[in-house]
Amino acid sequence: MKRIPLNALSRAVFKRLTECLDTPVYDDIRADAQLPYISFGTFTCKDIGTKVNDLTEVSIGLDVWSDYQGRKEVNSITNDIITVMEAAPFGTIEDGYQVISCMVDYFEAYNEDDYGYHATVTFIFKIQNMEV
Repeated sequence: MKRIPLNALSRAVFKRLTECLDTPVYDDIRADAQLPYISFGTFTCKDIGTKVNDLTEVSIGLDVWSDYQGRKEVNSITNDIITVMEAAPFGTIEDGYQVISCMVDYFEAYNEDDYGYHATVTFIFKIQNMEV
């Protein structure tokens, strides 16, 4: 039976970001959260395996929220995110998964109607299930 690596990968990404960045990171944004912060956005998961390898391609969107009226703050935080995500291989993560690769798919930043700026950076991961 195929397994989905989303929870294990989310924990690995959360751990890396919280250990390496000063900007708070949330999976569930608290009511008292102070801007700027990073939150988990859209996830997708696609089977790319073969007969002999259980592989999954996962995209994870990370959102950056700021009340600064320009792009400078979200661009700076996003640059930091990309730097730490690509600084070193993830390797083996929880639940018997191996991260084969991590790369930026795209980045966008835009003005929020009521306040500040919002940015999204999406990463594509190739994950191998080592427990087959």
